[in-house]
Amino acid sequence: MAFSLTSKQVELRGSWLVALVQQPDASWAFSKLNLNEHMGNKDGEFDASMGWWYHSALDWSCHLRGPFLYARLKSCVGEWAPETCINLDLFIKNRDGGLEFQKLSDSLLLHTACLTLENNSTLKGLVVGPDGKFRVSEINLDQHYGNIGGKFAAASGAYSLSGKDFRLEKTLDSVKLLGELLDYYGVYCPAEIDLSHCVVNRNGQLAFCKPDETPDRKHWKTAIAEQIPVLGSAVAGLHYPQDSDTNEVSPLPHPPSILSLCHECLLADAYRANQNNFFYEIASRTNSATVTVGIALGAFIGRACGSPALGMVIGAGLSTTPGVFLEDRFVNAVEDPAARTQIRDAVLGRYVFETLRDMLAADQAAAAAELLGASLDPKIDEWMKGLAAWLEKQQLKLLVDFSLEGMMKRVFAKLKGETVEEWDTALSQLAEIQQRGATLDLKPEDPPIIIVEEVATPAAEPEPQPEAETTAPEATTATVNETEPAAMEPQTDAPPTNGEANTTTNKAPTPASSSARTSKTDLKGGSDSKSSDKDKASVRGNAPCGNKGWQSVIGISMWRRNWSRSKQQRVI
Repeated sequence: MAFSLTSKQVELRGSWLVALVQQPDASWAFSKLNLNEHMGNKDGEFDASMGWWYHSALDWSCHLRGPFLYARLKSCVGEWAPETCINLDLFIKNRDGGLEFQKLSDSLLLHTACLTLENNSTLKGLVVGPDGKFRVSEINLDQHYGNIGGKFAAASGAYSLSGKDFRLEKTLDSVKLLGELLDYYGVYCPAEIDLSHCVVNRNGQLAFCKPDETPDRKHWKTAIAEQIPVLGSAVAGLHYPQDSDTNEVSPLPHPPSILSLCHECLLADAYRANQNNFFYEIASRTNSATVTVGIALGAFIGRACGSPALGMVIGAGLSTTPGVFLEDRFVNAVEDPAARTQIRDAVLGRYVFETLRDMLAADQAAAAAELLGASLDPKIDEWMKGLAAWLEKQQLKLLVDFSLEGMMKRVFAKLKGETVEEWDTALSQLAEIQQRGATLDLKPEDPPIIIVEEVATPAAEPEPQPEAETTAPEATTATVNETEPAAMEPQTDAPPTNGEANTTTNKAPTPASSSARTSKTDLKGGSDSKSSDKDKASVRGNAPCGNKGWQSVIGISMWRRNWSRSKQQRVI
């Protein structure tokens, strides 16, 4: 139970719950638990008595919110039911540094709350079901207990017809029915019986089992001490510190008023001393004031409502949920002490309200709130004074002028559907303060970084070269020629004969022809020094291929002649 109190970095990976869990030696170790093997889907609601819920869940809807697991499950008709949740702190415990799932206990001492006796024979209270929700349940004790010779007898009946002054007395490990019963001589005799031997929690309902059956009778102190390493004994002591008090100070035999007052003072001093020891132990082991305050508030709520399980779950949530206890910079921004206390009351009360709302059956929230309010112990503020005094010694002012009883009454009123105007006003004021603080925390933006990049000089585009008329098909893939045959140069002499022409075409170009060609190009204006560089680049094989010119084959520059000649006028 309350695994989140000794776990951190809790995550949901598919159907696996993974976390770093505290070991008995206060170290941390990785642990995981497959929730799909321990929880099921019952008509769109979680059920801890079944399995394989993940197969009927909407993938994207499965997530954790604190200790609560949320998901959308399919109903019996095959449709997606509204989002549902279950508090894993009720079912998962830290056992020797590992996560372990536990089924609901049948014990009347663990998963119940607000047990009361109505009409001398009806036991009524809140009981946790397999879905993790508290529901109102009741049982008629007259059908199962009777009066035999002035003593209660199980598996009998109608005890209330022969007795008077019936009441309940709840202790650490018992729920006793007390009263006076008529004996065989017609005399009223004191009688008592422990209801936890035969009255059990069966699937979320109060039920009676025969005396020969042996239900689970684990009491709270043993259970919590085993299930919460390092902090178990201190947390259990906060729920029932009066047991250790009676061990230290025994009742006095004489009842004079002065001695009685002295005895009460001794009991009060012993109670405060034990309580301070519990506070100090929790604070020293967790090294956190907020965790100590959260556990203490949960313990006080559980004691006041008669539900250690409910108090443990609320305490674990208050200790591990961020934002429940306001930061000093927000609190100090409110100058009015009354307004400051009201803001604290609203923030803490809102979390307790949301936790109880998610742990109560939706159709019984109002009835459960009525039962919780009726069973609230008014001594809760006296317990709070001891916590406030301890915090003041530690130079902490978290709960100055704070009334836990008043906060719980407002929580129960909101559960009934009533509007709490004090909370609305305080929360709106807090939102303004937080917004103002966020504005003051704004930092100027860094000046823009100017990056100066060197602009690259664009390369000169090559001038288009006039394409020669080609007659052969292979002329389309030739590159630009650097030189031309000498026969294409203007000549002043007579044209050569056919034999001379053939001899000229087979010879390499001469320097004279190159100079003549250069002068011709300059006269025509067709190219300049840039075109000369371009021609050199084409010789190296880096220029794109054209219709005529030099080409490089396997690193060897080759000249390819264009056989087509441009028509020129013959100079005579």
